[in-house]
Amino acid sequence: MKRLVSVWSLICIAAFVSAQKFSVNHDGASIYFSVIDADKRQVEVTFVGNASAIDTAAYRGELQIPAVVTYQDCRYQVKGIGKKAFSNSTQLTGITLPLGLGFIDDFAFEGCTRLEKVIFPGNPVRFGNGVFFRCPAISRVSLGSDWQSVNLKMFRWSSKLTSLFIPAKITRILNLKSLKGLEAVTVDENNERFASVDGVLYNKNKTTLLGCPRAYQGALVVPAGTENIRWAALADCVDITSVDLPASIHSFSYREFARMKRLQHILMRGEQPVSTAVNEENSCFAIKLGSKQAKLIVLKSAHKNYVDALCAATGVYREIADNTPEGFTQDFASIPIEVSAHELLQPKRVVTVSNFSKYE
Repeated sequence: MKRLVSVWSLICIAAFVSAQKFSVNHDGASIYFSVIDADKRQVEVTFVGNASAIDTAAYRGELQIPAVVTYQDCRYQVKGIGKKAFSNSTQLTGITLPLGLGFIDDFAFEGCTRLEKVIFPGNPVRFGNGVFFRCPAISRVSLGSDWQSVNLKMFRWSSKLTSLFIPAKITRILNLKSLKGLEAVTVDENNERFASVDGVLYNKNKTTLLGCPRAYQGALVVPAGTENIRWAALADCVDITSVDLPASIHSFSYREFARMKRLQHILMRGEQPVSTAVNEENSCFAIKLGSKQAKLIVLKSAHKNYVDALCAATGVYREIADNTPEGFTQDFASIPIEVSAHELLQPKRVVTVSNFSKYE
């Protein structure tokens, strides 16, 4: 038996020596591979042609990469997608990656201008730089079921990725705001870290609004029980027309609405205003607006409370400590910013109602 194994190993080593790069026909397509570990019999998908003259027309349509390939009677595990493996493959429209894939190297799919669908394996994958650089058509992405984290920045070149599903095991989401076309996020109900409401990302118990997709449109209703809006969670959401804040809210940044150019009104259901900024070392209620027509809607019984607490004068403002975003030091909150009065909510734009039914 040992002799048979040794002979088999010699055959595979000979195959490796004679063909470090080979092609395999799979599902009607010739896919090229390079051996990266002869002993472990592992290969990576590689480019067609050579480094100076890649055949960009070799891959087209939807392509499924196999988990195992056989070459000269030797079986190899497909462990990675090599550097520039699909570079400028403008006819490639979809890619399904195999279970067991360990890495996708630098610029693997750069310039795949018609690539729309990307299906990742369930297991975690290591990503290089610019994996989907200049891939503007990506609109469907299936993340791995066993992933614990995802950096969405890798899809930032596409504005067509409008919705995203977060699997149950993901506990860390980076750069949600890098997706300029994203309208909605949905989270698996079994996820222990995150939840979603109407396409917006919250922590599991929905006490903190973590991120609103940049292309979210229309009215944003924050559910009762939400206490905090994480710094910049609403930033860049230029198409939001109204924000409905529950009485449970007690923390958000004065700059949260500064870029909402279409904002018509903010509903604050609480009787008491919250501290949103620090001015002259005093906590205060201030709102920087990006819309000239935006109004603050409060109950009649709370009107005096809001007007009396409102900071509306030109001055130097900074964030309160509670609004320091994750990953930043407390020094972030102490950065002063000069804000003009015309950028701030003024008392005349505080409108009172007997109830909020008109805006529901």
